[in-house]
Amino acid sequence: MFAAYMMLRRLLLYFVFAMTLFQVALPVNSLAGEKPGKAFTVRIPPALGLYSGEPQPLAPAQCGVCHAAVYRAVKETGGRHRFDCQKCHTVSGAHNPDRAGRTAAKPRCASCHDLPHGQQITSCPECHSLPHTPQKLAANAPITRHCFACHGSVRDKLATFKSRHSAIPCTTCHTSHGFKPSCVSCHKPHQQGQAMSTCRACHPAHMPRQVQYGKDLPSNICGSCHGTIYALWEKGNSKHKAISCATCHKDRHRTVPACSDCHGMPHTPVFHQRFPRCLTCHINVHDIPVVAPELKRSKQPNGV
Repeated sequence: MFAAYMMLRRLLLYFVFAMTLFQVALPVNSLAGEKPGKAFTVRIPPALGLYSGEPQPLAPAQCGVCHAAVYRAVKETGGRHRFDCQKCHTVSGAHNPDRAGRTAAKPRCASCHDLPHGQQITSCPECHSLPHTPQKLAANAPITRHCFACHGSVRDKLATFKSRHSAIPCTTCHTSHGFKPSCVSCHKPHQQGQAMSTCRACHPAHMPRQVQYGKDLPSNICGSCHGTIYALWEKGNSKHKAISCATCHKDRHRTVPACSDCHGMPHTPVFHQRFPRCLTCHINVHDIPVVAPELKRSKQPNGV
C-alpha cells in the first residue's frame, strides 16, 4: 500500500509540473482568446522616400567605416593611390575574407602599371607588400637585391669614387626605404652642434671624399677642418678678411687659385719679371699684406 501511495503521489507531482510548463509556453494573446501572432507585432509606417533612388557607390570615407586602418594608411601615405577605392576594387561583395571570391577584390598591378622597373623585376608584391602604401618599402630581402635597379646613379658613384661607403651594404645606412640617416650616427661632427645639412653640403653621401660646396658656404665650416688657417684669416686686417673661403677656393675642395685671377698685375712689369711669384713677398695669403723681412729693410722698387 505504501509503495502504491508513493507512486500515485509522484504521478500527481509530474502532472502539476507539466501543466505549469504548458501555461508558461502559451502566448499571452492565446490565453486571452486572441489570435496568435498579433500581440508582439510592431507597426512601423513605410518610408517610401528612403527607397526612391538607386544605390550610389560608396565614397572612400564610407569604406573607411569598416576598413578604418586601410583608410588611414591611404590618407596619410597612399601616394598616387589616393583615389576612389572602386577604381581598383571593382568586384562588389568579394572583399569578405570568408568568401571564395576574395581574390577577385584584389586587382593586378599590371592593370595600371606596365613593368615600371623593367623586365628583371616583375613581382610587385615582393617590394610593394602593402598596396595601400606603395611608397613604404621595408629595407629587407627581397628588395635589397634590387636597390641598383632603380638607383643606378648611386651604384655608379660608389663604384667610381671609392670610399668606405662603397664597401658596405645599402641597408647599413638605409634601414628602411627612403630613410636618410644622420651622418653623425657614424661620424663625429667637425664642430659641436653641427647640423647634418652642413655635412651633405660638402660631402655627397655616395662619394664623400669628393668634397664639394657652394659659394655661399660659411667660412666657419671650412675652419672646422682648417683651424690654423681659419684663425689666421679671422684675425687678419686685409681685404681678404671680407670674403669667404669659398670665394677663392671655389668649385671644388683644395682648389688653389692664382693671385692674378683677382688681382691681375698690380705692380710694374719689371717688378713682376723680377718676382714672378706673389708669395715671395706676400708670404701668407690668409694674412695679406705680409712682406718678407729682407724686403722690408731694402728699398722697394717703383710700384710696390
